[in-house]
Amino acid sequence: MQTALLVFAKQPIPGAVKTRLTTLLTSEEAADLYTAFLKDALAQYATLGADIRLYVAPPGNIPPEWLPESVRVFHQKGKGLGERMLFAFLETFKAGYERIAIIGTDHPTLPTTFLEMAFEALKDRYSMVIGPTDDGGYYLLGMNEWYPEVFENMTYSHPDVCEQTLGRMEETDATVTILPEWYDVDLPNDLSRLITDMAESPTQIAQNTRQFVKILTNRYPQLHYPIGK
Repeated sequence: MQTALLVFAKQPIPGAVKTRLTTLLTSEEAADLYTAFLKDALAQYATLGADIRLYVAPPGNIPPEWLPESVRVFHQKGKGLGERMLFAFLETFKAGYERIAIIGTDHPTLPTTFLEMAFEALKDRYSMVIGPTDDGGYYLLGMNEWYPEVFENMTYSHPDVCEQTLGRMEETDATVTILPEWYDVDLPNDLSRLITDMAESPTQIAQNTRQFVKILTNRYPQLHYPIGK
């Protein structure tokens, strides 16, 4: 079965990415951190044996040195997130892929085993898989049949996104698998949590993020502890 991982990412433009971290970081630091996330995510995903289709917005060039050999670059198309994900899935199904999952880049310590579990769950026909985040969203969604109702007329960026999406999935004829919960790094407290996780994880994981986090902890000593505590 042809397998594809769709990676949704933004161009790392200061002021346009990781804006909720700018209560602590500068816009430039937030963009540099996002760049590190993107590089590390692509390196991690390239180990899966799937074709990696990087969908970026807005349209523009990604430096080729950031891209492992298995990565091809596409542009997101559509007015909102649901429409853009719908287009990416449809385009990828039309390209002949049979098992497709979509993911972002905001979770540098996400275990690779979760991604392997996702594609394993898609081996049987009429299957879908979702990976919840602790803020009510999801870090991964996958399917091996065309289920557009999962995305159509959905609203995003609220705490019930995963619950509502899961409800739509369960109304189809698909067998639905729920992956272990993880977290995105969107807020300063998430960044503190990431620093703790990285201190406890193997040093070869997320090298670019690890190096930039060292710079940030020197600039912002409060990152060694939960912000606000």
